Amino acid sequence: MRIRDRWSERGQPPSLEDNAVALAYICWQVALSGAKNLHEQTFDYQHDSQRVAVIQEYLVFLAHSCDRLASELMSAGEREVFMARLASECARHLQRNSEEVLGAGDYSSPFIDIFNAHNLAYAQCAFQDGEPGYALLRTFASNIQALMGQDQKNRWVIDQVIDIDSRESFQQVKRSMHNILDTSARGHGRPDRT
Repeated sequence: MRIRDRWSERGQPPSLEDNAVALAYICWQVALSGAKNLHEQTFDYQHDSQRVAVIQEYLVFLAHSCDRLASELMSAGEREVFMARLASECARHLQRNSEEVLGAGDYSSPFIDIFNAHNLAYAQCAFQDGEPGYALLRTFASNIQALMGQDQKNRWVIDQVIDIDSRESFQQVKRSMHNILDTSARGHGRPDRT
């Protein structure tokens, strides 16, 4: 997957909120890719709302991961501003895309509620040396399993998510977050493709 995750040298230096907006879009792309990958691995979605719920769960996991990374890279005040904007932008992406698939409705408020609830559970799990611990990956995968069900086709989704998908998704977002923040610190202005 090709992702724009570096600021170009043109334009005004991006703000912390600009960085959050760019990273939220990357989280959306990675969450969408994660949901598509589960389907490609022959796991079965019974309906579009189930697929959207899986994308939402990926967004929550990735946004939480960004928060944990931000705690190592930013002051408490910067982190608060960054995460508030990142969460609201993730909610905006989910709202817009859910309306296209599921029709009109409020999809962003439930996302924020789920984000806050799952953030509390995820916060109890280890995150060391810039990496999520096994308990965090298992909690995330269990949430995906609950959404996908235990039928014959989906009973191994938890293993796929723990062993492969969560790690690949996290690594992409971590790399992109570092690229965005690094190029932002150098005073660049617009995301470039890497």
